[in-house]
Amino acid sequence: MKAALLALALAGANSGTGEEAVTLPPETTVLGAPDAGFALPACSRATAGPVEGGWEVADSDIAAMESALAPVLRSLADKDGYNAGTETPDPLTYVANDPRWSREVFGIIRGGRRIVYGNYLPATVTPNPQHMPTGVCDGGPVFFGVEYDVDAKAIAHIAFNGALGGPFWPVYAP
Repeated sequence: MKAALLALALAGANSGTGEEAVTLPPETTVLGAPDAGFALPACSRATAGPVEGGWEVADSDIAAMESALAPVLRSLADKDGYNAGTETPDPLTYVANDPRWSREVFGIIRGGRRIVYGNYLPATVTPNPQHMPTGVCDGGPVFFGVEYDVDAKAIAHIAFNGALGGPFWPVYAP
């Protein structure tokens, strides 16, 4: 009886918020909001511009980015400049919550818009927790940065790392 009451109380506690429980993708580290002027990881990839500040992302924002990212990455396989099957793991076969990647996620503000930034790296790479987000020079397109515009509910920018001798994938910006 006590367990049933506890379950009802917990269900009632969430019912007024309109928020459903969201499970974060595996290997996700949510970082604190950066200050204005923060430099995004950009050693061998382009960024979409300066950061005006940051905000604390919700789990639901991360889930929305994951859902939007998978079809965009898969669609790039049909575009010039992207080479499906040349990378391990292959970003062009990405699925939502893909366990082959680790994510370092935080909220940035650019042009007055709330953006969820995801720094993606292969799950086999062990980042130094004192130096996050992880910056990798070269490494190829298995290392990439994603920007998800919360209000537009769309991926706004994806930049892939370059590699010594290539491949060099173009920036995705719809």
